[in-house]
Amino acid sequence: MSRGRRYEGGEKLNLKKVFAVVGVIAVIVLFVFIINKLLKSDKNTIASKNIELNYMSLYKDGNWGIINSSGETIIEPANGEMYEIPDKSKAVFVCTYDVSTVDDTFKTKAVNDKNQELFTGYENIFTVQNYDEKNNLWYEKNVLKVQKDGKFGLINLEGNEILPCEYDSIGTIKGVENSLIVKKDSNVGLVNNTGKVIIPVEYSEIETISKDYKDGYLVKNTDSKYGIINSEGNVVLECKYDDIKKIKDGNNYIVKEDGTWKVVAEDGTTFLEGKVANAEDMDNGNVIIKEKGKYSVINTNTDVKIPADYSGIAYLFDDKYVAIKDGKYGVININNEEIVSFKYENITYNKTTEYLKAKNEDGTIDYMTKDFSVKLTAGDEILLNGFIAIKNGDDLKYYNYKLEEKSNKDVYTANTLFITKENGKYGFIDKDGKVIVEAKYDDAREQNDYGFVAVKKDGKWGSIDQYGKVVIEPTYVIKNEENIDFVGRWHNCADNNADFYSDLNDLE
Repeated sequence: MSRGRRYEGGEKLNLKKVFAVVGVIAVIVLFVFIINKLLKSDKNTIASKNIELNYMSLYKDGNWGIINSSGETIIEPANGEMYEIPDKSKAVFVCTYDVSTVDDTFKTKAVNDKNQELFTGYENIFTVQNYDEKNNLWYEKNVLKVQKDGKFGLINLEGNEILPCEYDSIGTIKGVENSLIVKKDSNVGLVNNTGKVIIPVEYSEIETISKDYKDGYLVKNTDSKYGIINSEGNVVLECKYDDIKKIKDGNNYIVKEDGTWKVVAEDGTTFLEGKVANAEDMDNGNVIIKEKGKYSVINTNTDVKIPADYSGIAYLFDDKYVAIKDGKYGVININNEEIVSFKYENITYNKTTEYLKAKNEDGTIDYMTKDFSVKLTAGDEILLNGFIAIKNGDDLKYYNYKLEEKSNKDVYTANTLFITKENGKYGFIDKDGKVIVEAKYDDAREQNDYGFVAVKKDGKWGSIDQYGKVVIEPTYVIKNEENIDFVGRWHNCADNNADFYSDLNDLE
């Protein structure tokens, strides 16, 4: 029988019928495939969260390593080495090793995400550490301090030298960014984070006028005379004054010359001579004066605008001041008219958020807009990016800076999961309100920047991923729940002097 020959005597093959049958089968198979895919994908219909690749320190078994924002171990903890990450978005880590507690010595180097040494040729490489007012550690941006032949210089995170190794020391001004003090032969100068010399090394002291380096620097020369240099390195007031207060109002400064305090402008104009020895602050041409425990406000014509009837005065905004009378806080204007009655334990104002917080006797806080309207009374807030969160019982309520209530979907617009609460239990829905994780947890946190969510059950914490899948069942007992956060199976152990992740229980 030849190949391809049909069976003799059988029916003739009906090609149209065969194609029809095959077509029906194909449609059925395709239909089944689509249904099956839909059923499988029904559990994972959430759009992926756009996650930036970041790096974090890991502490495990007494050693330090590195993980990334997916929770993957990049450098395995080993050998007692410790890593610092000056920029979480870059794979440049400063490693401290060969630490000897006997003679108090150690070595440092920079490595990448493959634990390969970077920027060789230096004796040591250091992060440039700084601290805020609450003593929380942070790093100066895109800069490392390096040591060579016993001298110090700066490189950027690409390894390019931005300041030669010729200084005896390089340090920071606490709480002030972009301001590095360099010292050589007993004199000091100042450079910024790009290595640009702002103030030459020819002064005995350098301080900032405020916590913002843009307000300029107070300098003292080797003859013990004071002057002002702005953030661009230009001399604003030459070094000829006996003293200068760390007070600035536009282009005006309070200086002491030939034993007399006065206000001097950048153009040399002087006023209020002999009237500002006890000046505490200066805004909008008005000066707050403290004498014998009482505060007053005068203008540039020496007119008393606010009499010395108060035990404290601080400038707010426009022509408004917080004042203290009989131990209570209120608000007055420059004409000494009462705007907010004196009944509060404290009143504070945040220039960024532009709302006021007035603390009541019972510990609650009246939140006021700039027109001094009380919008809500609650506990203390948590500052978010453009919003605030305020504790309401066991839950958080969200508000914008105008103190208008918002939902968690308004606040966390990039998230894929959002906390919901039913019958006292926490679960998660997507942006369309679809239930992704049933309400079964005793407590929970909103999704973090890396897509992970902290959940609590039976007194223990665990995490789920951006699709609602359990990464690690609630396992960890953690006392400090203020910093509850997860990256994969690792939980955050942040404190004032470190920010790292671990798998340890009850780490304090």
